[in-house]
Amino acid sequence: MINQEEIFSKLNEGMLAERSRAFKNNLAKNIPLIRKCGGLRPVVENFAGKHVLVIGSGPSLDNCYENLKKLRLMDDILFVASDMALKPLYCHGIMPQYVITCETTPSDFFSGISTGNMHLLSFSCSSYSNIRKWNGKISFFNWMVDGEIYDALWAEAGEGLGAVATGSIVTTQAVSMVFLCGIASLLLVGNDMAFFDRFYASGAAPAEKNFFLSGRLNPPASIDMKRGRSARDYEIRREGELFYTNNQFLAARLWLEKLFRSAPYPVADCSRPGCSAGTVHKIDLEDYLSIFNNSDKGGAQ
Repeated sequence: MINQEEIFSKLNEGMLAERSRAFKNNLAKNIPLIRKCGGLRPVVENFAGKHVLVIGSGPSLDNCYENLKKLRLMDDILFVASDMALKPLYCHGIMPQYVITCETTPSDFFSGISTGNMHLLSFSCSSYSNIRKWNGKISFFNWMVDGEIYDALWAEAGEGLGAVATGSIVTTQAVSMVFLCGIASLLLVGNDMAFFDRFYASGAAPAEKNFFLSGRLNPPASIDMKRGRSARDYEIRREGELFYTNNQFLAARLWLEKLFRSAPYPVADCSRPGCSAGTVHKIDLEDYLSIFNNSDKGGAQ
């Protein structure tokens, strides 16, 4: 029997203990940007009444680009993409309005991408070497984590920035951020939170890194498969198919499913396998697009 609270507690305790020193160092470097850019309050108002897509970097994203291009043209739809999903989206000609990051270690998410017309939502203790490469607007946020060390961090960053629940991965933080903003609906895209043979969409930062680690006898696909095999902590069966997941992804899925039971608006999911059908409306992205195409006003009713 899975103890959800125990999983959440162990993940948070281990992650925060390991990263507390990095948090302090990153925040010290980020303070000038935080003072210049501010927090979430101006952003929150933009989500009211909108249909929001939270886009992760799971392998199912590879099948979504053509329909995402069409959805991106609609005025009443907002994209919030994870930092890791940005590069593959951008390579397919898709520029989300918002990108969210909480990565505290250096990762090359933004190099070579024109970010001037996008808005970054950044954890206050994110790696400075990552966010300094961003050329567009930035809004910062803290985490809903209590404790002597973290209370001091949020006070230094500025408690007025706004705080979001962690939920163990970056896309759960995006959901936490928009959940009570008066949005019209929520759709999860590429939030697989489990895997068959690989973790990430083609072209995502870790998948791209595999190219430089590979060789003739160790191709990128093989590296990703080895990583996946080492993280098979649990099995998930959906509609006759077998998937694998790890503690972090499982905790994220359980957290989201618990949250969605109280959602005051429609929540859909086209990820594979993503959240279970008992807590969200499972839908193909093409069918989701048809809802908007068939609307007289150009938006879902």
